[in-house]
Amino acid sequence: MSGIDKSSSVKVGNDYEKFVQAIYQTLLNEDGLGTVKVEQNKTDLVGKSGCAHQLDVYWEFQLGGQTYRTAIECKAYASEVKIGNIRDFYGVLADVPNLNGIFVTLVGYQSGAKKYADHYGISLKELKEPADEDYEGRIQKIHVNVHLVMADIKALKPKINDAFLANLKEGEEIEATFDGTNYDPYLVDSKGGSIASYEAMRQALPITQATALGMKAQLKFPGAHIRANDGRLIAIDHIDVEYDVLVDIEDIEILGKKIARAIIKDVKSGDVKFVT
Repeated sequence: MSGIDKSSSVKVGNDYEKFVQAIYQTLLNEDGLGTVKVEQNKTDLVGKSGCAHQLDVYWEFQLGGQTYRTAIECKAYASEVKIGNIRDFYGVLADVPNLNGIFVTLVGYQSGAKKYADHYGISLKELKEPADEDYEGRIQKIHVNVHLVMADIKALKPKINDAFLANLKEGEEIEATFDGTNYDPYLVDSKGGSIASYEAMRQALPITQATALGMKAQLKFPGAHIRANDGRLIAIDHIDVEYDVLVDIEDIEILGKKIARAIIKDVKSGDVKFVT
């Protein structure tokens, strides 16, 4: 993490504090602490001295009857943080019981600041928006190729069973209207139990890997019936289907630097984490 990205939308002062607040709220959410609120500009925390302290970013939670507090000091400096800044922050940490300290900045820390922070257990971080150089050696683009082939039904023509037709009275008319979703039963057995939905029939159609219009197929479902509007079950031999085969090809490109909102480097360990 070198230098400051001059095109960064994160400015100094209050904006940087809000940026840090949002990133650490995300991190706590990922750790299962979504009910813990990360505050910005905490001003009412009173130490053992009786003095109230201003904290750039702060959160606390209870566990086993113990209160755990964390304060973050934010410095959007264009140069390395000096030991004096760390000493001032330690004064606050020493005055407030059970207060853990994290110091964040954009660029880095002088050697004296690192030694002082390490001795007193203050975690030092570099936190900023990712710049192009931060992605060197890492995957920056992901290509997702979607090749979707599907059947688009144009017409369904049931072939009524001859024996069923023979039992109809002369001039008798039967109407059958399907009114449902793609997944509701379209074909049923002799007792009204589901055999196949419209979607199941669509998926049973033979398809090609290229666009094809005016396709025809015959689907057979032994013992299948369709339900008439008067409730009777109409026996069918098969269904003639007219359909098109449609192909949808889409190439999706995901840019790494558009995914990550921030990059955090732990100064002591050197570990780097991208936060989305």
